[in-house]
Amino acid sequence: MNETKRGDLNVLPKSVVLQAARQFAKLLGDTPRFREFEQAQLDFRKDTKAQTANQDFQTKQASLKALLALNAVSDEDRMELQKLQDQFYHQPSVLRYIKAQEVLVAFCQEIGDQLSKDIGLDFAASCKTGGCCG
Repeated sequence: MNETKRGDLNVLPKSVVLQAARQFAKLLGDTPRFREFEQAQLDFRKDTKAQTANQDFQTKQASLKALLALNAVSDEDRMELQKLQDQFYHQPSVLRYIKAQEVLVAFCQEIGDQLSKDIGLDFAASCKTGGCCG
């Protein structure tokens, strides 16, 4: 392993970093939180009632796109859009998927915090992309 030193950091070869990343991804994928997220996502995608509710909402939203941008939607259309959105978000598979996603995100944030502590580097800040927003 060809390790170089840059400032206070030891820099490992790309192959070593990629191997560690693959191992980390496998371990994360084997956690109950990740498996629950995957299963909830699969169940949501297979749920025809939830998919129909989503399609109904998206179709109505698309038909009102210009009016929504101008804040010129009638109260009747706004209420119908809200009703369709509520019908979608109250589907059991949607609720389970959202909850599983929230649990997984919180878990990953905990892991990131622990990595930051262990390596002495703000892991989350190091993972941001460039540009004005990130």
